[in-house]
Amino acid sequence: MTQSTDQTTGGWQAQRDAGIALLEARDFVGATEKFTAATEQDASGECDALLGLACFHAENYPQAAAHYDAAVAKNGDQREWARMATLARGNAAARIDHPVPPVYHFDRDTLLAPPPNPSLPTPPRKKLDLSIVRRVRYVLGHALGSVGGMVFGFLTDRVGRKYSDEVWTNWYRKRLYSGILTLAYMREKLNRENLRSTYPAGAKIGFLPDGLVAPEGVTHFRTADGSWNNLDDPKEGAAGTRFPRNVDNDAIEPEHGDELLTPNPREVSRQLLTRGDEMAEVPFLNLLAAAWIQFQNHDWITHGENLERDIIEIPLAADDPARATHRQANMFVGRTQPDPTRQDIGEQTPITFINEVTHWWDASQIYGSDQQTQDRLRSHVDGKLTVNDDGTLPVGDDGVESSGMMRNWWVGLAMLHNLFVREHNAICDELASKHPDWDDDRLFNVARLINAAVTAKIHSVEWTPAILPNAGLNTGLNSNWYGMLTYKFRKDGERKTVAEFNVDNPEMGGLVGNTIDKHGSPYGLTQEFVEVYRLHSLLPETL
Repeated sequence: MTQSTDQTTGGWQAQRDAGIALLEARDFVGATEKFTAATEQDASGECDALLGLACFHAENYPQAAAHYDAAVAKNGDQREWARMATLARGNAAARIDHPVPPVYHFDRDTLLAPPPNPSLPTPPRKKLDLSIVRRVRYVLGHALGSVGGMVFGFLTDRVGRKYSDEVWTNWYRKRLYSGILTLAYMREKLNRENLRSTYPAGAKIGFLPDGLVAPEGVTHFRTADGSWNNLDDPKEGAAGTRFPRNVDNDAIEPEHGDELLTPNPREVSRQLLTRGDEMAEVPFLNLLAAAWIQFQNHDWITHGENLERDIIEIPLAADDPARATHRQANMFVGRTQPDPTRQDIGEQTPITFINEVTHWWDASQIYGSDQQTQDRLRSHVDGKLTVNDDGTLPVGDDGVESSGMMRNWWVGLAMLHNLFVREHNAICDELASKHPDWDDDRLFNVARLINAAVTAKIHSVEWTPAILPNAGLNTGLNSNWYGMLTYKFRKDGERKTVAEFNVDNPEMGGLVGNTIDKHGSPYGLTQEFVEVYRLHSLLPETL
């Protein structure tokens, strides 16, 4: 009897060991077969937990939760098994094994195609105000702008440059106006020296040919894909174009092999970002700050879907807890999609990447970055976006609210997308009451312009000063938006973004509505901006 029991025990242990070997080799189907055969004879629950892990890796989360529950039923002292069961149930409820949006990769022919011909309203006929008052205001605005620009430039150069013997970011330790001028000098220096197109010299954005004729309406309304904001370079800032850079081409060198993993990014994360028992919370912020910046990032930047079969394997240290939890010696991270528009000759930038969404601050996360998405989201009645009878966004078959950008979805994004779709529809109601002759297209396009401007204003003069509560930064950002004159000499409730008397200078009269200066480089958000904008540490483990 004893001999028979030992043989039986040895049988399931052999199956367990064989399953572990298959699990570590990422053969999850084979591992599942071995662990399934061993669970009946294993009274410890270990094989049930290993079977749950094999299902977890295979993204079969309901089965994973069931097997971890069975393991806990046999041995309730194993807290890690209970934690994994909870995690598997959460993944099953979130349906994270169903990609949202469906997986697709950039296509060269699509990216290099000319921008589509949008269906936009006929531009309104502008009534020229040739009155004496208008002309005097115009001349005075330009004159004051020129004088103000020279004075501000002189002060910026004399006072702001005095940071060279200090750390670059120590501007906030200076006196208020000295700190503002230091920030202004830094901005001018970065604009002058660190804005670089990633397209070959002489090429238009997206390699478009010359001679394209601007469609009607693009002078007054936004296109779905962000094209035609620059009539001379139609794809500047459009979806499906390259991220520019902030560094010289000589500093851009794609890393391979050991170079990429030195230092090991997992070890950097463990040393610098491990929270310990509790999250260190920012005392003056709540989770709305994290939801907001993700909402805004989805308007500006995304590399799209990572590659599924071109994987970076990151070794796990011997003491890494992920080794024991997941029975893996490596982490596996899909590479960023390559740029399929690169030319065989003439490329000066060593490596380039494509932005899936428009670079512009145009609320594309709400409206989409292509015409098909925008048309699908519109109700085509009274300019409004489609909502349910209770005002909420419709939920698709994928379990996610229908909107312009649906990656990395969670309740914070759902809340803000619902809010600003309602805002769009409320703007349509207000416009329709003032302009009963406007049709659906006119209402939609004007409401989009207003809604996008609202998000930009919130981010510029409310969100950013909230996360960086500093007097100099608050003054600088409000001066950028309103202009220093309006910000200083009008009370909060009386300020207008574009003043009736416009001083043609970004510091005095504000950036909004003033002369555009792209500092000799086509507009676009940069690869460095994408790489450093990582705010995951704002998110708690649970809500």
